[in-house]
Amino acid sequence: MGEATHFPGVLGHEQVQGHLLRALARDQLHHALLLVGPRGVGKAQLARGIAAALLCPERPAVGCGSCSVCTRVASRRHPDVTYLEPSGGGRVISVDDARACHVTVANAPYEGNAHIVVIDPADTLNQASGNALLKAIEEPRPGVFFMLVTTNLQRVLQTILSRTLPVRVGRLGEQHVAEILAKQAPDVAQARRDTAMLLAEGSAGLALELARDPALESCISLLSAAVQAVARGPAGVFSSEKGPLWGAWKAAVEAAVAHAQAQAEAEAQQAAAGAPVKMKGGKPVGKKARAKKKSGRSSGEPVAQQRWVATRLAELWTLHLRQHLLEREGLPGVPAPSGRSPVELVADLSLLRRLESRIAQMGNVRLMVEQTLLELAR
Repeated sequence: MGEATHFPGVLGHEQVQGHLLRALARDQLHHALLLVGPRGVGKAQLARGIAAALLCPERPAVGCGSCSVCTRVASRRHPDVTYLEPSGGGRVISVDDARACHVTVANAPYEGNAHIVVIDPADTLNQASGNALLKAIEEPRPGVFFMLVTTNLQRVLQTILSRTLPVRVGRLGEQHVAEILAKQAPDVAQARRDTAMLLAEGSAGLALELARDPALESCISLLSAAVQAVARGPAGVFSSEKGPLWGAWKAAVEAAVAHAQAQAEAEAQQAAAGAPVKMKGGKPVGKKARAKKKSGRSSGEPVAQQRWVATRLAELWTLHLRQHLLEREGLPGVPAPSGRSPVELVADLSLLRRLESRIAQMGNVRLMVEQTLLELAR
């Protein structure tokens, strides 16, 4: 049998996988890896692949991908893989969940020879939950490994960062993104898959979102209107509610609301038919979520959908500017950032990244968008 080149279910990232596989073969894998890279490039999948390699009895230190252990790891059903994620509708990992995880690893492993904790995303550990885990990460039991996942290294607690080994996970090649799209979105038209792949720039997760996003066209129209508003300056940003910018904003939010309602109705039908109810944040999503959305229909634009549209706007705008930095045409139908030097385009990208970060916080979403548009117009 030749030398292993990849973990089960992990595509691309050949150099990173090679380093990790060699470390496993030598029994020198660092006990706390911080997998950092763009959203949707397969960091969580890589964490599961490493877990399979640590637990697989058929191909130790590699993983076979087909035995009972590997399939349970892939489906998140193995008792020796613990997931620590934000719960209860919050945006941080709670201190109670972190303490429970500490107790779990103190008695691990349970079935195999190792126990793996996947913390995703690691930047949602706050000071309290991070401190609750600190000793477990700093002085791990034999066979206990931590896989921390993040898109933003700067937001990870310094106390956690100093005890981990960062592993940079880059973007995927077009071939791998196309393969993932063909496998996971076979019912989506090829032309739309091609568009999603172009926009996603090596992020398979984003490509899948875009391929299945019924509001994509509305968000691209919003981006076009936003670029034109920025070109006009404050007069374009503070235009009327029925003007091109805020008319496009309203249409995109309405499309997002319709999509969310359709999802809630489908989940309610599943629950009525006896199908398993989907869970999010430890709470059921279905009839209750549908009722909640209905109750908010008459109270203006739902904040969740505003936040979603603003995030999509920032993502698409970022992709558009990156294309122009590479001297490409950018998104179809969206005006080029005329008169902007490469240095100015990089500064614009920084403003959009800041907008994405602020959107994740509580606040007036539309006001955040307006402020960013004004800054881009300067």
